[in-house]
Amino acid sequence: MNWGTRFSNIVIRNWREKLVAFVLAFLFWLLIKAQTERPPMPYWQQMPPPAVQLTPAPAPIVIPAPAPPAVPKAAEAPQR
Repeated sequence: MNWGTRFSNIVIRNWREKLVAFVLAFLFWLLIKAQTERPPMPYWQQMPPPAVQLTPAPAPIVIPAPAPPAVPKAAEAPQR
C-alpha cells in the first residue's frame, strides 16, 4: 500500500467525526480569542479595594452543663 492510498484512507475514514471535531476546535479557539482581546471591565478599574475593618472578637458563648435529672427518692422502709 503506497503513501497516497494511506493518506486518502486516513482523510476519508470517519470524515463526519473529523469535521465535527475541527468545527468544535475552531469555535473553542474563537471563544478564547474573543475573551483575551476584550478590554477589562470598567467597574474593576473604578472600584477601590474593599476596606477591611478589624473588630474585636466577641465574648465566648458559654453553654451551661445540663442539670442531672430529678429522681424521686423511694419511700424508705421502716427499720426494726
